[in-house]
Amino acid sequence: MQITANAQNKLRSLLPQPGRAFRIKALPGGCKGFTYDLKIIQQANPDDVLQSFPDLPIYIDRHSLPYLEAVVLDYVEGLINSGFTFQHPDSCSCGKSFSPETCPSS
Repeated sequence: MQITANAQNKLRSLLPQPGRAFRIKALPGGCKGFTYDLKIIQQANPDDVLQSFPDLPIYIDRHSLPYLEAVVLDYVEGLINSGFTFQHPDSCSCGKSFSPETCPSS
């Protein structure tokens, strides 16, 4: 998984206090089979994998790693819409779900 500089900066600004982190997971659902889950957490799960970004603790669910390998997380600001985007090579047209068939096997 890659996280752009814009997304890293926005994520840093959203951490409410020290000791918190983000957790990213692929969940069943959406029009193509899987969707993305991004949460602020106080404690990682034992099977989470820490991703190294300066001053930005991000954990990824171990079972989601193969599904998120090709994903780029970005933050886009616009006049009408602003927010995080997950870019996957096989995203649906809404950009909120993806197909697991194109993901590498674990």
